[in-house]
Amino acid sequence: MLSEMTSLFPSLEILSSRPSLTRQHEYLFHHPHENCWIRVLKSDVSTRDYTMLASFFTEVPYTPSPSTPTMERWIRFLEGTGNSPIGNKTEIRAIHLMLRNVDVEELEDAVNAFFDDSMQFVYISADQAVLIEQKSTYIQTTEDLASFVSALEADFFMKTKLYIGKFHTADNCYHTKFAKEAEWFLQGITLLPKERIFTMELLFPSFFIRQASQEMYEMLQREILEPIGYDDSMLDTVRAFFENGFNASVTSEKLHIHRNTLNYRLAKFQETTGISVRNFDGALVAYCASLLASR
Repeated sequence: MLSEMTSLFPSLEILSSRPSLTRQHEYLFHHPHENCWIRVLKSDVSTRDYTMLASFFTEVPYTPSPSTPTMERWIRFLEGTGNSPIGNKTEIRAIHLMLRNVDVEELEDAVNAFFDDSMQFVYISADQAVLIEQKSTYIQTTEDLASFVSALEADFFMKTKLYIGKFHTADNCYHTKFAKEAEWFLQGITLLPKERIFTMELLFPSFFIRQASQEMYEMLQREILEPIGYDDSMLDTVRAFFENGFNASVTSEKLHIHRNTLNYRLAKFQETTGISVRNFDGALVAYCASLLASR
């Protein structure tokens, strides 16, 4: 049916994830059975066509965003329909925000108070916003952004997840990079629901293990997961040890366990599997197994 619709509506797009930008001149529908989104220009859809589409699919309503001329220029640029508001030689990165319980005015005030003039706030929809950072002598660190997320939750009761994009030149190709980051962000929220701050580096191992062959799955199951009985505490420990750079003190603190407990679990893992997570090769295999177990 979807393939037939493309011949009826020339502008129709079938998307595997919800688009990061909502646009007033388009309809957006969700196909729950296929778990995909359908985007089509309103100019291609008659009243009769709309009735038909709405009967088969769930319309995602357009949420008008409070906007300024500057913000509108940024939105057009990010969706690929306008020029860069700051010239096409400046390097920028997008900090993608996914929010709940958001008050837009409070959010904008919080951005201005926390970052001064170093971030351009762009409100996308009821649950999405973007911070645009220009490359300068000081770049906001992951710790800075983590503090911002904590402040939103503590002071404004806004539940927030955040994706830190990479710096790219603000040219007419930037919107494709922006869209890909937004797609990775949405996938990451599904793959790693407990995380609050996402990066490409964080998501890549999960994306990689999702593409692994059946033979690799069976190897990890046979050599690691089955011998340890899919022990969550042991898997969480080896994963945290890898993610914290093999630093026992930091890992113990993050897991809220005594260092002796950490050492016991790592030793037990090695005794059971024959794999030492204190060297990179063993830690990498164990980390992949922990990702497989969390799927």
